[in-house]
Amino acid sequence: MTHSHAPRRQAGQPAQRDSCTDCPPSPAPVRRVAVPGLAVPGMAVPGMAVPGLAVSGLAVPGPAGPAPAVPVTGTPVIRRQKADAIKYADDNDIDIVVSRQTVEDWVNDTDNDDDLRQGLLDAWNLNAQPQWLIDTPADLGGGSDNPFHYSTFQEYQDFTKTTQGVSVQAFGGPISAVYKRGAPKLGSQSKDWGKSQLGDDYADYIRGLRSGGLDDGEIAQALLDLDDSVLTSHLEKRAAAMMTVTVYLAEEWRKQGAAKIYRANLRLIAEGKKDFDDFLTDFAFIGSAQNGRKQVGRFYDVHNGDAELSDMEEDEQLVYAAMSPQRDEDYSSDEDMRTDDKKNLKGKRLFAQKHKKK
Repeated sequence: MTHSHAPRRQAGQPAQRDSCTDCPPSPAPVRRVAVPGLAVPGMAVPGMAVPGLAVSGLAVPGPAGPAPAVPVTGTPVIRRQKADAIKYADDNDIDIVVSRQTVEDWVNDTDNDDDLRQGLLDAWNLNAQPQWLIDTPADLGGGSDNPFHYSTFQEYQDFTKTTQGVSVQAFGGPISAVYKRGAPKLGSQSKDWGKSQLGDDYADYIRGLRSGGLDDGEIAQALLDLDDSVLTSHLEKRAAAMMTVTVYLAEEWRKQGAAKIYRANLRLIAEGKKDFDDFLTDFAFIGSAQNGRKQVGRFYDVHNGDAELSDMEEDEQLVYAAMSPQRDEDYSSDEDMRTDDKKNLKGKRLFAQKHKKK
């Protein structure tokens, strides 16, 4: 039996409830990521001097008279982070106007001194909320070991509207993928999975994952770690494989950022703050591709400072806070794909304010 990609719920229907899918993962167990508390914007206190930081509009007297003001812009969280990075840049003669983007660009420029790159990165990331962290460049020890991360997942990179007969290995077995109706269509056959029987939507995948008696937190951690050692049955592993490849290939194809949001949902489940019944409604791609794209747009808006975290619904605020460090390319790395006619990604895909401003 071959399964297609999980069908979409019709608008207006309630989510299915069943009892019964990158700070990217690594084949080796990955430590759990604790979900931090939501950042609460701080209040500026008039007249308060901040050592080492000149605030726009205020002159701080010095021996030679008032010092020129240094503009500090961005959200309150970003302003607090700038103080450490500005001081490090000044102390080490790094000639940049500090912002998240300029720090990230400087840190990723391999022509710069490695020790200074690491130092500036550490200064920016000091005590930062996860959504404002900058990833460590691969040559400084960062990078992704996740075989399904968009940057290294070759099946994803090579997929076009003429693709047929692709086989992706996941959780010990093959998942097939072909192009159909504008996106990858996924399937698996019972003969490859111990003759286990599995339905073809997300609720079925969750039933299969729960069939072995593991609690939702254990299942979520196994999915995050791509660890099939705790999944003992063919049905559990088949469900894990279908969930994983559906998200990393089909949903990412529909809109970059799907896997990032998926993994944040898994972290909440692993920490016991959510369960897979919540996942059926919290992961908007289950409802429809367009709902998923709009959700990505909302997350991108907050990342870019075009919206406040408080503008999101409470459930999405929790998901956003559980995300690994974010980069622009987590949401917009499909730009080259959209201009490639073979990718067929020219429909309405971009809902973030950034794209509406162009």
